[in-house]
Amino acid sequence: MLNNETGGGFSTFRVPTVTACYALILSEIPRVFAKLRWGFIETSSQWMPWVVHEAVRRSLGGEHPVSRNCFRDDRIYVSTQTDDDFSYVISYAGEENLVIGTDYGHGDTSSELNAISRFKVMEGLNPEVKRKILSDNPRRFYGI
Repeated sequence: MLNNETGGGFSTFRVPTVTACYALILSEIPRVFAKLRWGFIETSSQWMPWVVHEAVRRSLGGEHPVSRNCFRDDRIYVSTQTDDDFSYVISYAGEENLVIGTDYGHGDTSSELNAISRFKVMEGLNPEVKRKILSDNPRRFYGI
């Protein structure tokens, strides 16, 4: 049996967060609370394509989450880590709802104190996408 330390909090924190986002996408809750913004923080963004793919497969003839951009349309924001595969994630989830995650302030598996400076010099992402993830998207998410 895994304890919290063995998996670095994976089963305790990350898996339930991904499951909650999946359930939110398939529910009517984002449409009932049409102005509410949702944040899934400290989970990386690698799981977003998986959730979209599963939501499409399991929607059983209902409105497919990718017939619209469920992250954008449902105001769902997800924090990234600098080692995420951004081109893969963006191909499924778009670039409008990704925010940089640093977890500044305490040390755990999500901490990356130099995330912003590392992200700024990363190759392979155009400057407009970087600006969105570092500034535009967090401002929209936090309402500032």
